[in-house]
Amino acid sequence: MARMIIGVTGNIASGKSETARLLQQKGCALVDADAVAHELYGYDRALVQQLGAEFGQDVMLSNGSLNRKKLGSLVFGRPEAMATLNRIVHPALIQAIRERIRSSQRVMNRLVLDAALIVELGFAKEVDHLVFVSAAVPVRLARLMERSGLTSDEAMRRIDSQMPEESKLQHADFVIKNETTREYLMEQVDALWDEIMARETHAEERRE
Repeated sequence: MARMIIGVTGNIASGKSETARLLQQKGCALVDADAVAHELYGYDRALVQQLGAEFGQDVMLSNGSLNRKKLGSLVFGRPEAMATLNRIVHPALIQAIRERIRSSQRVMNRLVLDAALIVELGFAKEVDHLVFVSAAVPVRLARLMERSGLTSDEAMRRIDSQMPEESKLQHADFVIKNETTREYLMEQVDALWDEIMARETHAEERRE
């Protein structure tokens, strides 16, 4: 089979990462953009120093890596600060994600990219199938408060800091609604995989 990238995106607490892991179990390599960012903040000291110069030395830990919790408290709910953060980080992050994709494709042809910012980073045009995982704001708010111990106001600042779902849905090839049980999510992923495989088979037949 030809190389294929499935992009999985969705706003915070939508269940996109669980969806990506379920697709990984279908026989795909997984590139987790958040994990790539964690690694980037660990080894790119110049980037972290630039963030320290912009947001204050408190965002840097004693070992030179990034204090993500502190940085988050400074940018969530502050659009100008978030825009500054993105301007500094995104070029290095895009490069790191592309490098991870290339290295993963040397091992497996099928790949899942799990990234909340697929649309914002410009990766929507670089994936073969874009899956958007959706959940209503009250559902995501409750999940975020439960898993992260945030107050309602803190959780809403994180939700409000992201591009609205409506602005991302127009880019999606598939939409998964994840508001109930994990079993229902698994059923949707099974159906999604079958549809993607059918489209890939059809595309291969047309190429032949």
